[in-house]
Amino acid sequence: MRFVSWGIVAACGFLLAGPAAKAADLRVPDLPSPSYNWTGFYAGIYGGGGYAAWAADYCRNGACRHAEGQASGFAVGVYGGYNYQFANRFVIGGEFEWGKSSSSRDELIFGDSALVSSFGAFGGARLRAGYAFDRLLAYGAVGVGFASIGNGYRYMVQKGCDTVQEMIWDEQVKAGLIAGAGIEYAFTKHFVGRGEYLYADYGSVSLSGKDRTRTEFRNEMHLVRVGASYRF
Repeated sequence: MRFVSWGIVAACGFLLAGPAAKAADLRVPDLPSPSYNWTGFYAGIYGGGGYAAWAADYCRNGACRHAEGQASGFAVGVYGGYNYQFANRFVIGGEFEWGKSSSSRDELIFGDSALVSSFGAFGGARLRAGYAFDRLLAYGAVGVGFASIGNGYRYMVQKGCDTVQEMIWDEQVKAGLIAGAGIEYAFTKHFVGRGEYLYADYGSVSLSGKDRTRTEFRNEMHLVRVGASYRF
């Protein structure tokens, strides 16, 4: 009986060892990685085109003319902010930026006169809201901005026997409203690429000269740019 008992135990062990060995060979499938989360601080740089669209009404010697133009150029700068992502994938945040534009334009008018416009340093603060499709974030933005804007005109005047050029120029920091939209894509956990469009309205500037020349400029800026940021 003892030999029979040991035989039964050995047989059971052999039968159980087979399934156990097969179970050890089975691999547990990898669980899907969690969705990307946009919550956190970030900072980056951008570059692109700055198109300063302006319009002016110019009056001289009782004659008036309307002119429009684009002071196109490059724009580069830095930005940074903070995002917070809700459980339903909606994302809100705030962002600050500072940049420099090379946009400038001379527009001939009345033959011997020219309207001049240029945009320099600019910046702003915006609120952002969007929706995250995992690593892709689509958003809209609205806020306030400022820009160093120069407006002026030059014209020829007769002084005695000489014809001289006179220049009236005004440069000041103007504030305005900013609105736009863009997309961001997280290539890795920390590095994010961006493409966006922003529109800014900086209001109007009126200039007048001693000879009763008068010009009113209305300044706007369109920014089309790409950027790259690091998420902390």
